Amino acid sequence: MEQILYIGISQSFFAGLLIATRKPRIMANQVLAAWFFLICIEMVIVLINSNLVEPYSIKVLPFTYGPLMYLYAKMMTTEHPKFNYRYLWHFAPFVVFFIVSMIFLDKPVMEGSKGFLVVDRFISLRIIYGASFFISITAYSIATFIVIHRHQQNLKRLVSYSSAKFTLHWLIGLSVTFYISYVLVFIFGLIDILINFMPFDPYELSFIGLTIFAFLYGFFGFNQPSIFEEIVSHKGMVSSEPVEENNKYVRSGLKKKNVEQIRQQVLVYMEESKPYLDRELTINDVAVDLRIQRHFITEVINQHMGKNFYYLINEYRVEEVKRRLKDPKYKNYTILAIAYDAGFNSKSAFNTIFKDLTGMTPSQYLNSVTK
Repeated sequence: MEQILYIGISQSFFAGLLIATRKPRIMANQVLAAWFFLICIEMVIVLINSNLVEPYSIKVLPFTYGPLMYLYAKMMTTEHPKFNYRYLWHFAPFVVFFIVSMIFLDKPVMEGSKGFLVVDRFISLRIIYGASFFISITAYSIATFIVIHRHQQNLKRLVSYSSAKFTLHWLIGLSVTFYISYVLVFIFGLIDILINFMPFDPYELSFIGLTIFAFLYGFFGFNQPSIFEEIVSHKGMVSSEPVEENNKYVRSGLKKKNVEQIRQQVLVYMEESKPYLDRELTINDVAVDLRIQRHFITEVINQHMGKNFYYLINEYRVEEVKRRLKDPKYKNYTILAIAYDAGFNSKSAFNTIFKDLTGMTPSQYLNSVTK
């Protein structure tokens, strides 16, 4: 077990150091780095004790893991994240159990899973501790998933393509695996509590998992760019409005008489300039070219054209593909080559959107045109 701890300590420390010093310095990376350093501290505390349960009997640092995972996702999916003192409430369970651990520092509150249900004056505390930790991990794993899912939906108002740089699929995968790993620790711990079957302390499993996660989170986190910096860096930012506009656009400032004017400007721009041929087109690019505030264009597309930016642009791309499939000039081109030329950036996205809009696969459509 000591070898695992040494690996985990070095892995989490250097991962935290690399991400904390990575430029540009964004708040999400600072949150992720703090998580790594806390994992490192947790392992160091365990290592300097004679065994895995004494005198560090109440493990309090794991209560920070769920909140930090959630805050990292929240910071990464917010355009202008700011520190809010309300975030500190997420760490209230950690503070409570830290105080409890200080009060009973020299008392045998928890002596491994085998003594978990021993009837003594600390049994209620152990049950509350175990239930609280399970609820914390479950709640924050669900909250992280919801934040990322909303972000992926919101991206369709901002970009016309799908990219691993924006979608954070890796974070969903790791957060689900993180949760499942702790569920397994709970299951093994419960088995050990009830029938004393496990030949080792199930808590040791968490350090193996944390060592692996420190590597994976470090790798993906270091390579994860600032999402909104990527979105607005193509042509430059024209609006400092937050991404999550009010659904009813009550405070947008857009007058009714300007709605039709902006709508016509967008339609003419699409027909004449064909910006949809750009595979990495964002709504910020359109706003820069039209010299219109981004949130005004978003409001017009969402509220007055009945679609989001993603589907608007891809409708034009599908029409461009259909036009070229009918054109003899492109008869020697493959369907995929035509799709890429029309602005699509992946085969899967092209096939999905094309069938969604036409009711046919690209091959079926080509056959119908040929016939």
